[in-house]
Amino acid sequence: MGISKTSFAKGRRKTGGRKAGTPNKVTQAHRKILDQMKVDRTDPMSFFLSILRNPDAPYEEAKAAAKELFPYSHPKLASVESRTGGLSHEARLEELRRLCEDD
Repeated sequence: MGISKTSFAKGRRKTGGRKAGTPNKVTQAHRKILDQMKVDRTDPMSFFLSILRNPDAPYEEAKAAAKELFPYSHPKLASVESRTGGLSHEARLEELRRLCEDD
């Protein structure tokens, strides 16, 4: 007979697996890669830049770093109406509509 689920509630301890606080394989792999890359951890921007500049950095790590830095290197384009002192966009459209109606 095996141990039932209720026996754990009675004070018996689990007898296998990883000890509490031990990082899993993925976390261990990420930490090992970051240690090998010797990244600059003084601030977030330096951290990601050091990953991008490292030619030995894994593709996935470099891709994630580029994604984080993208907003700082390429500003978003904004739609701005030109203010040249002439007619506004709406006024020009209205003028074109009147010209079309006159024809």
